[in-house]
Amino acid sequence: MGGLWTRLLALLIGMQGVFCIQVKMETAVYGIVGGTVKLWCSFSSNYPTSDFVTVDWSYRLPEGGPTDTILHYQSKAYPILQGAFKDRVKWEGDMKRGDASISLIDLKLTDNGTFSCTVRNPPDVHGNVPQTKLTVTVESLHFKFTSVILLSGMVFIPAFLVTLVLLIRMRYAIKRGRSKDQKLKKCPIEAQDCGSSSPLLPNASLDQTPNNLWQCCVRFVGTDYDDDC
Repeated sequence: MGGLWTRLLALLIGMQGVFCIQVKMETAVYGIVGGTVKLWCSFSSNYPTSDFVTVDWSYRLPEGGPTDTILHYQSKAYPILQGAFKDRVKWEGDMKRGDASISLIDLKLTDNGTFSCTVRNPPDVHGNVPQTKLTVTVESLHFKFTSVILLSGMVFIPAFLVTLVLLIRMRYAIKRGRSKDQKLKKCPIEAQDCGSSSPLLPNASLDQTPNNLWQCCVRFVGTDYDDDC
């Protein structure tokens, strides 16, 4: 008889371990000073969600210590009315969907710490109590400014370099064209010194002077001696 009661007791204890409420949370959440962050919490129970379901959100400092309740839910949400989180906790849950999430508004650096979500749905009152680590940081204006400069540089610097190269090439081409024009203008005048002694036309007559001058000009233009032609 005693063995039967022992087996029944062990069976009840085993069933209690199997049939327990399951709660899930994110491991870590990040926020920015002055912003809003959602602390997600979901649960599943072996019993239909009743009006007696309760949710307790607690906070603990990063260095540890006791936990402080910041919100209690039973039929409706009861956020904390005093302390660091006063008027900054907003209920976001939906019991019918197994959602017990909250939001923290107007984040501060002092909000860093660990948050836990405890859900009870009688008679399913036993279950795990997960935790979420919140890290709040300052959004650096310097980082924003640096990012803008970097993106602008990636766009405008290549365009500036291409434009600069094109301007240099255009200026070089214009200068070269002017140099050629000056050569063509100087050759007919300076070619008078070529005369009949030109190696191109050693026996040229006066009647052949235009052709002689042209050949002399061509000879000078074909060279790199910019001072003469």
